[in-house]
Amino acid sequence: MPTDRRKKLVGAVGALRTFTNEDFSINLDKQRRHLEWVIDKGLVEGSACILIAAGGSEGYFMTSAEWEAEVAMAAETAAGRVPLVAGIFELSVREAIKKVKFCEKHGVEFVQVSPPHYMVPTDDEVLYHYQMIHDAADIGIMIYSTPWAMPIPGWEFKPKILETLVELENIEGLKWASFDFSNFITVARLFTDKIHFINNQANVMSLAPKLGFKGFINSDGLVAPRLVLHTYKLWQEKRYDELDQLLLKLYIDPFLGLAKPEDITWRSMGEGPAVRMGMENLGMHMGPSFPAQLALSDDSWRQRAEGVKKSGLMEWVDWKDEYAEAEAAARD
Repeated sequence: MPTDRRKKLVGAVGALRTFTNEDFSINLDKQRRHLEWVIDKGLVEGSACILIAAGGSEGYFMTSAEWEAEVAMAAETAAGRVPLVAGIFELSVREAIKKVKFCEKHGVEFVQVSPPHYMVPTDDEVLYHYQMIHDAADIGIMIYSTPWAMPIPGWEFKPKILETLVELENIEGLKWASFDFSNFITVARLFTDKIHFINNQANVMSLAPKLGFKGFINSDGLVAPRLVLHTYKLWQEKRYDELDQLLLKLYIDPFLGLAKPEDITWRSMGEGPAVRMGMENLGMHMGPSFPAQLALSDDSWRQRAEGVKKSGLMEWVDWKDEYAEAEAAARD
C-alpha cells in the first residue's frame, strides 16, 4: 500500500527554474514571489509537486550555500501547501547525505536523487549509493533516471537493480525515462504497482497514464498553471484522446520541420540554456545560466520562438513579468 507520504507524489511536477542576477548569483526575492504565485494559481498538494534545485533548475551548478538557500526559501514559502522535491546530483554519497539531512531538517518531503557518475557506475555501486542515502534520513526518495548524462557506453536503470531498490522503505518514486523503449515499457509494467512513476518522456503522451504513472514533468506550469492543471484533469479522468490531441497541438506538431541542419537545439554541459530559452519564450525573464554553460544559438531561439507562436501555448500563459518591473521600481 502507498505510504501517506507517497500519496503526495502525484500530478504536474514542475521544476522551479532558478532566477539569476547578471553576476550569476541567485535571485531569491524573485524566486520567492514566483513560488508564491504558482501556489496561489493552484499548484498545490493533490494536483502538483514542485522540484527545487533540480536539473532544469541547474542545481548541480549552484554552490552549496546557494543550494541550501534555495531549499530553505522554498520550504518556508511553500509551508506545506505543495510537496517539495529537492534535486541532489552528487558523485560523493557523503555530500549527498549532507543535503538529504538538510532537506529533512527543513521539512522537504522528497529528494530527487540521480545515480552517481564520473566513469560508468556498476549496478552494485548505484545500489550502495541509494542504500546509504536511504539509511541516512527519513525522507522520501524519488529515483531520477538520467541515461543521457552517463558516459559512453552508458548506463540506465533495468529491472534487476530496481527489484532491490523498490523494496527500500523510503524509495517512493521513479522519475522515468529510457533510451530503450522496450526497457521503458518493461520497467513500467513491472514496478508501477510498487512505487509512483513520474513521466519524464513527453513523446509517449497518454501511454504514461495508461501504464499507471501518477504524474508528469511539465515546467510550462510555472508560467501557465491552468494548462498543467487541465492536462492533469484529462489524465485523471482518462480522457486520453483529448490528452493526446492537446499534447500534439502544443508540443509536437508546431515544432515539426522547424529545425535546420545548422540548428543547435541541445548541445550544452547542462540544461540551463535550453530551459531558460523555453521560459524566456513564454515571457518569463530568467537571467543568465550558471557558468560555464553558454547560450544556445540564434537558430535555436528562432526555432523555439516560431514553434511557440504556432502552438497556441501563449493562450495559456498567465505569468506577466510585472514581477520584474516591481523589482526595478523597488531598486529605484
